[in-house]
Amino acid sequence: MRKRNAMIGFTILCSLALSGCTTEEARMSPEADPYLTQGRVQFESSTTKDLIHVARVDTQRVNGNLLKVILTLRNTTKKNLWVDIRTTFLDEGRHVLDQTNWEPTLLQARTVSEYNCTSLNNRAADYQIILRKPNQTSLQLP
Repeated sequence: MRKRNAMIGFTILCSLALSGCTTEEARMSPEADPYLTQGRVQFESSTTKDLIHVARVDTQRVNGNLLKVILTLRNTTKKNLWVDIRTTFLDEGRHVLDQTNWEPTLLQARTVSEYNCTSLNNRAADYQIILRKPNQTSLQLP
């Protein structure tokens, strides 16, 4: 009986080990501009768009032909609001060239604020900006 249970266990173990050694083909979902499909300026959450309005977006070339993006935002709430902003710069082929870390930005209550970011590479041809409301601020922490 023990020998039989050991053989069954060994057979199950071998079949599990062998089944994990195979790969599966990834299904393709072609998109022409995956970073820009939902627009150049995007909100991570659908509720953020009710708190912040994008008033204006300007781009310009600065020293060394670097791409500079200026984003004008309006905080529509009665309270100061922290928002995290990340900018991704894309090359001519719409591939990631540079990407910033999430940058905490304070938007004063019921006012207009500007956020700007400049690419590190003169090959930047386009951009994507994502805004997200952070989970919590670290202002009260020591």
